Amino acid sequence: MPKRTLLAVLAHPDDESFGPGGTFARYAAEGVDVHIAIATDGAAGSVAAGFEDAREKLAEVRAGELETAVSHLGATLHTLGYRDSGYINDPANDHPDAFVQADEHEAIGRVVKLIRELRPQVIITHDETGGYFHPDHIQCWKITVPAFHAAGDPKQFPDIGPAPYQPQRLYFTAFPNTWVKFLVFIFRLRGQDPTKFGRNQDIDMTRVGVDRKRLHTFINYRAYWEAKQAASAAHASQGGGGALSWMPKPIQKLLFSRDSFIRAFPSTPDGFREKDLFAGVGE
Repeated sequence: MPKRTLLAVLAHPDDESFGPGGTFARYAAEGVDVHIAIATDGAAGSVAAGFEDAREKLAEVRAGELETAVSHLGATLHTLGYRDSGYINDPANDHPDAFVQADEHEAIGRVVKLIRELRPQVIITHDETGGYFHPDHIQCWKITVPAFHAAGDPKQFPDIGPAPYQPQRLYFTAFPNTWVKFLVFIFRLRGQDPTKFGRNQDIDMTRVGVDRKRLHTFINYRAYWEAKQAASAAHASQGGGGALSWMPKPIQKLLFSRDSFIRAFPSTPDGFREKDLFAGVGE
């Protein structure tokens, strides 16, 4: 069997752990060469209690946290070198070095270079909504999708080596809106506004998640739960992924130890289901 390689292109330090970290840990443990490329430095994000003094050196703090987290997942880290853009309407969006201000052709080229160097069969990135409409997440989708197709085309980015290489699968991170709808109901029952969720009240929960029919791939990582938890905990300045800390750990593990994805390429009809990102790859 040829070497299996996976490349994830994600927006911020913590997206790899709070997101599909369990999937990365599972495949790394199973012998897959897992690579994680993080686009921004995370410096425009909010900080958890106790880290207020880290604001001036937040990029440095989050770089250290990211390195530790990725090591817990058993993956190799790459960074694209952009500045965090912040959320919708954040003044950080307007910074000339912000990811959302980047020249898209040049940014696509950075991803093409990684693909041609690493030669992964499978690519993962955010979907077109970024999960919760974060500009940097959407920007990742905007550059990774064309890079996926351009990497194998010798006419595109001819000056970027090594030789052209075409990955076989492209996946988007996504999750069903079933639980989200329940949470929205609870929020409204308690008189809370579900359109102003999160530490900065900038997430509209009524727009989060996708119809389950759009999800094609479900990866069970229960056996690697602890690795994901260790990686999440490494992001202490982001709260360490403790949103469910009130729930007993065995219940968390039972209910939430599965990642879901949309298979974007090859195109897949609604209702298709698979349990392995590499199923049929190379056949």
